[in-house]
This record gives sequence, C-alpha cells and structure tokens, in this order.
Amino acid sequence: MINVLIVDDEPFIRKGLLLLIDWESYGFQICGQASNGMQALECIRAMQPDLVISDIKMPEMDGMQLAKTLYEQYSGDIKLILLSGFYEFGYAKQAIKYQVDDYILKPIVKTELVQVLEEFRVAFNARTEEKRYQQKKDRIIMAQHMQSILLEVAEEDAVTSLQPHYQDAGILRCILIEAEAGPEQGTDWCARVEAWVGRPLPGQILKPFTGDKNAVLLMVTDLMVSREAVTLEQYLTRLHADLSHGQEAAIACYVGKEVHELEALHESYQSCGIMKSLRFFTTCRPIYYFELMDTTLFVNRPGQFEKQLFDGLVKSIEEQQTDELYSHATAIFQFFLDERIEPGIVRIHLHYLAYTLLDLVNNDTVTPDSGLMESTFLKVNYAMLSMEENIEHLCEFSLMCAEKLKEQQKSNAMGVLAKIEAFIHEHYRENISLKLLGEQFYMNSAYLGQIFKKHFSISFSDYLNQLRIEEAARLLRRTDQRVYEIATMVGYRDSDYFISRFEKLMGETPAQYRKSAHAAYSLD
Repeated sequence: MINVLIVDDEPFIRKGLLLLIDWESYGFQICGQASNGMQALECIRAMQPDLVISDIKMPEMDGMQLAKTLYEQYSGDIKLILLSGFYEFGYAKQAIKYQVDDYILKPIVKTELVQVLEEFRVAFNARTEEKRYQQKKDRIIMAQHMQSILLEVAEEDAVTSLQPHYQDAGILRCILIEAEAGPEQGTDWCARVEAWVGRPLPGQILKPFTGDKNAVLLMVTDLMVSREAVTLEQYLTRLHADLSHGQEAAIACYVGKEVHELEALHESYQSCGIMKSLRFFTTCRPIYYFELMDTTLFVNRPGQFEKQLFDGLVKSIEEQQTDELYSHATAIFQFFLDERIEPGIVRIHLHYLAYTLLDLVNNDTVTPDSGLMESTFLKVNYAMLSMEENIEHLCEFSLMCAEKLKEQQKSNAMGVLAKIEAFIHEHYRENISLKLLGEQFYMNSAYLGQIFKKHFSISFSDYLNQLRIEEAARLLRRTDQRVYEIATMVGYRDSDYFISRFEKLMGETPAQYRKSAHAAYSLD
C-alpha cells in the first residue's frame, strides 16, 4: 500500500477526499491528515508517507512553502500533489521548480483524481523497484569490498567506499557466528543477524566465503556497542541468546582480535579462523574471545603415543571395564592437547579409532549395526566441538560398542562354553590356561573367565583342579602308579602342589586316600 497524507485547512475538503474514492482498491491508504503545512511537516516526520496531497492556500504554511521544504529536506523522496481552486502560471512554475508530481484543480473530479493516482502508482512502483534493485546492487558491491578487505586483497576504492560508514569507530572486530549442522541447516543466518542488528552498515554482515549456510560474519564496532549502553560481553551474550532461542543446533560465536582501522580488519577475520581450530582444545563455551585463548601453534605431524592409548580403550571395551572408558577417552584427547596435534590430523586419528571400534563389534557381519552408525560420535565435526564434548561423545560411542559386544558375546557364550568344556576334558593333562583358551576360541581371557564362572558356578582354575583331582583319585584307586607319576599324568608338574590340592579337595593326602580305598576294597 502507498501511504497518503492529506493536507487542507478545510475539514469538509479533507473528508470529501476520503469519501470520494475507495483508496485501498487503488493501492493507497490514508495514513494521516493535517490542516496546514506546519502540521503536515510534523505528520511527515512521524509517519513518513509516500505521497502528500496538499491544498496551496493555507494559513501558517501554504502548499508551495510545504513543497519547497520537502524539496530541500527530503530530496524528492516524498512526493507531492497540489490542489488549487484556479490555475496560475506562477504556481505551476514553482511547482516544476520544487518537483511537484501533479497539479489538480478544485472542485476535484473523481475521474481526474483516479487518473492522477493511477499515474502516480505506476511511477511509484517503478521508482520503488529501481530503488530496491539499486540498494541490492549497492549491498552486493559493499559486501564484495568488505570481503576483499577481510581477505587482504582490497584495492583503494574498496576501502574508500566503506570508510565513511566506519570512520568514527575506534575499535572494530570481526565475529564469526556458526551453528552446528542440524535441523536449522536451511536457516538464513544472515537474515536473522540482520534482523537482530536492525539497520546494518554496508558490508557489516557477510556470508562466509566457504559457502557454509550455517555461519555468518558480523563486523562489530565500539559505537554499535555503546549505542546499546552495554559492554561488548553483554552485547554478544544478548546476541547469542536471541539467536539461540528456539534453535536445536548449538551456536558458537568467535570474537576476533581488536583492531583500530578498517584496513586492519583482515587480522580480526583471520583470528576467527584460528579460534575455530582452537575450539577443539578449549573448554566448551558459547562465546570465544581471541584475547583469552592460547594461540600456540599446532604441529601437523602424527603423535607417537596414540596407538597405545587407542589400544587401552579397546581393551576396556573388550573386557567390559566400562567404568574406565572416561579415563581412556580423556587420556586420548589430553594427549592431542598436550602434543598440540593439528585438528586435521586429530580427525584422521579419530576416524581410525571409530572404524577400529566398529570392526570390533561387527567382525562377524557385513552390514554395520544401524544403531552404532547413528551415533553422534560418527556424525559430528570434531573440530566444531570442545574437548569436553568430544570426550562425552567418544564415551557414549564406546559404551554403545561395549554393550553391543556384550550382547554378541552373551549370545555366543553357550555354544562356545560347550566346546571349551570338551576341550578342557580332552586336554586337562596339558598346561592349559584361560589365556590359551581365549586364543584357541578367539575370546578375551578376562571375559571368558567371567562367563565360565557364571555358567559353571566355579572358577576355571577350580574347575580344572577338580577335574584333575577326580582323575587322580581314579588312578589312585585303580593303579599302582606312584603319587608323583599320577601327578604328572593329570597335569601337575609339582608333586607337592598336587598333594596340597588333593588334600584340600578330598580331605586327605593321596597316600591316605589310596590306603582308605584299598581297605574298602578288602572289606568288600
């Protein structure tokens, strides 16, 4: 709708204009009325109409004086149509000088008014579209100029064009606002930040040059902050809270280093990139300040100790030592931090660890477990998260792997234990152990010991000793073999140890047992 202000000192003329046509059907709406030029100026300042329809002859300030004021103060942005009871060449000449749009004679004829308004609307829409196009073009040019400054390739005209808009600023910073990829991936973050800022300066808000839809660059000056009567920290905290409202994805703000000239803004922009890489090694927070971060350089060589740390985590998962997962995960990331391993190298290591754990639990299947594949640890960008967040995700993934492995081992345990029991009965005379059985049946020895005891209600060593002693007792009853020979035959290398184990289980020494057995046979 085109907003119209009607100005006439005669109330019935104003009312007649209101009723003469259906303004809205022609694309217009009456936003206000005034009885003279002075009142009209007050209404114009308050309402910012697109068109003023004014009588010429009025008290205090007439229509021609109003035309002159609009021409001088508003540069023709507010258009004017004059009303007069008679045509005078002098008025027409002044109207041309002050760029009056049209001139309507009283009494006003409906058809003539409609024709004038139709012509005005066509011209207004054309000007509006042209202005919108030019503004868009100017914004693109200014954004390109700011981009060239941030990338340190700006020519003199780029700085010159932006300088008037930033020359009063004493402190400038580049701020990278980034959201994790998620449901808000289609969100127009530039539009959201523009809406929050209000009326941004040229080049103040940019899309990242990487094409990331979930990020935006914002130039902040000390003047912007002071206008809000807050500190920089308060300003950014409010910005972060408002942008985060109603969003599922976490938002991080990287506040670049302070600079004092527009030409130096590239330093602030570069510091945002450094901070983004550093986030991996910092405490999780919503806003990161360059001046508060350790900017020690990374090394991009692989570490020498990570394989041992990974093996420790894998062993805990295999042995179901889930209470140790957090300490292992923390040790891994602390190693990356202490060694200052470059995040790109860390990402390679973590991918290797992830697929090692997947292989651990999927070694008998072709298709990976869908639940594990949906794990946050496999989906997130490690460099976008803090060390605490990465540790948490690794622990969650490791626990999922441990539970999955436990389920698999439980389902396989019954069949395996039957085979193990048969193996023990066949080889009990040999030097067998849980370690040997684990290697023989591809099971972790600690876990094998647990499920063995749970199934047989006796530990493996007690089971083996009981089996050996039972066989020894049989040999003592049925043969004349010496005690040390029987000990060797049932798997004991030390006859003294055999005697002590026999006495513990049977309640008497082998010799006493044989004597008792023979005496019983004699009685029979």
